[in-house]
Amino acid sequence: MSPLTIIVFSLLTNPWADSVVSFDEGIGGSAGYNIPEVALGEPSRFTGEDIWPGVVSPFNPPWLADEIVSIGAGGSIVVSFVEPVQNELGNPWGIDLIIFGNTGCVDNAYPKGVVGGAFSDDGGQIEVSQDGKIWYPIATEFSDGLWPTRGYLDSQPYDAVEGTQPSTFTLPVDPRLSLDDVMNLDNDALMSFYGTSGGGTPIDIGETGLNEISFVRVSVDPSSKLSPEIDGFADVSAQIPGDVDMNGTIDVNDLLLLIGSFGPLEIGAPLADFNSDFIVNVTDLLVIIDNWS
Repeated sequence: MSPLTIIVFSLLTNPWADSVVSFDEGIGGSAGYNIPEVALGEPSRFTGEDIWPGVVSPFNPPWLADEIVSIGAGGSIVVSFVEPVQNELGNPWGIDLIIFGNTGCVDNAYPKGVVGGAFSDDGGQIEVSQDGKIWYPIATEFSDGLWPTRGYLDSQPYDAVEGTQPSTFTLPVDPRLSLDDVMNLDNDALMSFYGTSGGGTPIDIGETGLNEISFVRVSVDPSSKLSPEIDGFADVSAQIPGDVDMNGTIDVNDLLLLIGSFGPLEIGAPLADFNSDFIVNVTDLLVIIDNWS
């Protein structure tokens, strides 16, 4: 494979939104946060460079104008994926798409990082399309909602230097997790629910009846007083059947994790449910056996 072919293949297979189709900043959005292209590519892992540098964490969301784009009342952004986002039952929890905003967790014990609520969860209607002409609304989620972005696995909430272990932006947080579940938890306890996920708003495009989509639109009602901010869009990586720890190999470690999770799948538990019924049982055990590496 030639270097040019490798580059083209990489561009075609990256999990991020590839282009901005249209952008209307609307009325009342954050001044200066009107560069739509910042919603393309990988979401931010580090923010505040040269001003107030810090890792992106649930308590320190991205906030620079070259990281997030603001959408005011009556505004919208439409992005496209070169490689369509598939409705995959085999994706973790059946989630297909993740949208990253700048929602954050209120810190009730700064700088320790204790969840006291959420801020900047400013909504934004999500619609998806196969052709960019016929649109289907996502009724269950808003674009700039839970969960806040986490850039690194080995960082504390306000670290001023980058971590060494990037989180996985193509792995969603368990969609059953609610703010009530994490209230008053410290950062370590909150991160136990994230696992290796980088956060974001999880979306199952299956609710629209579509098998795949290539376009996503985020819009704001003309009467809204809130202005959502968008940092990125990610196509969820499919889970290899049987690979509980998602390391690419199905082995005894996956078996032990599954056995330890038998029964109703708890929030934050290992990804041992391979048919998205939120129950770990013999059906899932057979998947491991059938796909043993």
